[in-house]
Amino acid sequence: MNKNIVLFIALFFSSASFAQHQIDSLGKISPTKPNPPIAVEFFAGNNGLAFQMMVSKHFSPKSRFGFFNVTHFVGDYETTNQKNSYLSQSFLTADIWKGLSLNAGVIMNSMTGFRPSAGMQYVFAKRKFLAVLLPRFDLTQTYNFETLGLVEYKPKFETNWGLYTRFQGLYNHNTKFDYHDRSYVWLRVGASYRNYQFGVGSNFDFYGPLKTNENNFGVFVRSDL
Repeated sequence: MNKNIVLFIALFFSSASFAQHQIDSLGKISPTKPNPPIAVEFFAGNNGLAFQMMVSKHFSPKSRFGFFNVTHFVGDYETTNQKNSYLSQSFLTADIWKGLSLNAGVIMNSMTGFRPSAGMQYVFAKRKFLAVLLPRFDLTQTYNFETLGLVEYKPKFETNWGLYTRFQGLYNHNTKFDYHDRSYVWLRVGASYRNYQFGVGSNFDFYGPLKTNENNFGVFVRSDL
């Protein structure tokens, strides 16, 4: 595996652990009302690997303010002419109405670099169903507009076992020069056992104004930490 991929994954596991400790310490999280878990996924396909981590935390059970981060990395198996990409979004959030919040923070990706960003987030969560919608707007340079959407359906068959399915999509548009910058559709279907999910999936990725297509079919394993 490429050393950059290993280093990237190790760094984000370390940062996730540190963020979890700091948020729990600052917010004095009550054991009777825990924060949502950190979702971590590895995907291995015919053309490469993908890693994703998603964190959504409130500073305390009664606080309107919190932290949201989604990070993913896509890397191929080639040792030369690699087509690796990454995206990390980190926001401070402020709840304004049932599941709806305002976000302000920074984004970093392989296409446009590091930029301040602001937007909104909507989360609808039930035991069997989760939906997340995250539209945002870059505040500098090319003023890219992006929307990230995620839907999970995860019914239980019995206490430990269940079904796991997910649709995740992203579209990023360069508004200054009016062209497509980055988009993808990721699909997952499999089984869940306690806090672990595994199965098969596909990644359909598109890059640049010509929407250059890279597809990846394989297997995934994820966990709610």
